[in-house]
Amino acid sequence: VFQKGILHTKLFKIISNKSTQYLVLDFIGEGCFGKVAKCLNLKTDKTTAIKIFKDIKEHKEEVKMLEQLRALDPEKNNLLEYIDSFIIQDVPYVTFEMLDTSLWDFVLQRRAPLTPKEIRPIARQLLVAFEALKSIGLIHTDLKPDNVMFVNHKDEPFKVKLIDFGLAMPASEVKTGMIMQPCGYRAPEVNLGLPICEAIDMWGLGCTLAFLFFAWRLKTPREFKDATGVWPSTEEWCFDTVGTLEEAVKSCSNPTDFIEREDTMAFSNLLKWLLCPDAKRRITPEQALRHDFITIVSDLLVQTNLHNIFIYLFFSWHSPGAPVSSHNPEMSASLKYKT
Repeated sequence: VFQKGILHTKLFKIISNKSTQYLVLDFIGEGCFGKVAKCLNLKTDKTTAIKIFKDIKEHKEEVKMLEQLRALDPEKNNLLEYIDSFIIQDVPYVTFEMLDTSLWDFVLQRRAPLTPKEIRPIARQLLVAFEALKSIGLIHTDLKPDNVMFVNHKDEPFKVKLIDFGLAMPASEVKTGMIMQPCGYRAPEVNLGLPICEAIDMWGLGCTLAFLFFAWRLKTPREFKDATGVWPSTEEWCFDTVGTLEEAVKSCSNPTDFIEREDTMAFSNLLKWLLCPDAKRRITPEQALRHDFITIVSDLLVQTNLHNIFIYLFFSWHSPGAPVSSHNPEMSASLKYKT
């Protein structure tokens, strides 16, 4: 069936179902499930992603999860929007909204890690997604950089969505001893055969955020050479010279001021709680959304306002009689905000 589907689904072919027709423009992804095609909906003129399955059982399982996700607002909860599913000549298809590029491809193309400031909006949006999944009792089980995509990085920088629910499971159906999650993103309790719950997604998130921050530095010099064909600029692996995760974050960061230093420390702390080996103590989505790293923007805004107030008072004391309204306009706004 899969070979038949791939052979029959070629570039510029028309895929027709009962409600509309899709023109195949390109093939943009491939995996063990089948292929993903970039298509044009000829009825709406919108670009759409169509997943072409090689196995009808996998198609049914994924559609089952996607139907449950309809209970959640995909925009509000940063989840891939599921449009439709259909079977044509024994070939199963699922249509989704068209997104931009994955975190994995973005880091590879950028050839540089992300800063804590850039990681924060991604972390916040994924925490909202996992909080929503938890609210309906679903575990994603397959978080990795490939399964987080930018919506439109040029027009909406760092706006992302969680994708690929083919391996998602109801938490009530998970059994101890099940093997799940990609190997490099697998929680300790899965490897050890301990009870499994939604906390495994938080471990996967910790690994994903670590990938964004460390990028190629997660590889040894030899692994980097094998992957890229060239040796890194330094043959010293940062993890050979540190003893803790916090030290690793510090060794790979170079904050230029107090705000960046606070940001890095907060990121390091969140990472530690996401990667807590004890699933019972690991941070939850709800707790993480209140963590300093996620809320640091508003905290720093308050700090900045306080700093401005002190400066204002200092100059006021040294300039008696100076009217408040004729001083710094930004300071007046800060005072207004603070009160």
